[in-house]
Amino acid sequence: MRILVTFAVEAEFAPWRKLRTIEPMTVKGIKMFRAQIGRAAVDFVVTGMGMENARRAAELATSVPHTICIASGFAGSLKTTHKIGDILVARAVQQIGKSKTIECSRSLYTVAFADEAVPAKMFLTSDTVVRTAEEKKRLSPFGDAVDMESYAILSVAKEKDLPAIAIRVISDRFDEDLPVDLDMTVDEKGRVKVSGVFRHVAYHPLQLPALIRLGRKSRTAAEALAHFLESYIKKLSFHTHGWPPPELQEVAAR
Repeated sequence: MRILVTFAVEAEFAPWRKLRTIEPMTVKGIKMFRAQIGRAAVDFVVTGMGMENARRAAELATSVPHTICIASGFAGSLKTTHKIGDILVARAVQQIGKSKTIECSRSLYTVAFADEAVPAKMFLTSDTVVRTAEEKKRLSPFGDAVDMESYAILSVAKEKDLPAIAIRVISDRFDEDLPVDLDMTVDEKGRVKVSGVFRHVAYHPLQLPALIRLGRKSRTAAEALAHFLESYIKKLSFHTHGWPPPELQEVAAR
């Protein structure tokens, strides 16, 4: 079994460097990292923030065969019930402003739910960072959480007939604003620019405590996600009876 796991930024992937021995590799010009979890070879890729970067990286990463794709990382809560560190698994994803919906693999969803992930009817994917509580309130009737990459990743997986699931961790609450406009602190590849963050602090020094709290919450969320995925992937890899399910057998046989 070979599993592809995508993240948007290094902060989401960072805990894995402590959890597992990571082997760097390059596929079609894109940097990836491989680890052995249970019986699965797991390929991690940091795509960069945004749909365009996510799609480009996913297309390159899926140029080699995989059994399963997991779109993962941080998400903003669109419900009062979802708290920092909660792991959500989506039934479907949708791009904000578009009507098309992509359903996640039912079998992969069921395993995540059995592993105590919080069920989410819909993840919304945004072209820009949703940073204010007011924006989240406006989107709340349409989804459980918002991110910037899930729809692009699952779109590529669907085109490749690759069973996929979106599993994300809540990194900012429904009722809070992000202290910085992340759109202004990333480069064209969707990577966070440290210089951009420092520049923001220089112009808004009173926001420094909020930025420190954001960093701590993000680290807590990333660690929670890594530990969940570790258990989830291991469980997938050790299924011996009735696995893979029919929807995955053709892909797994490649």
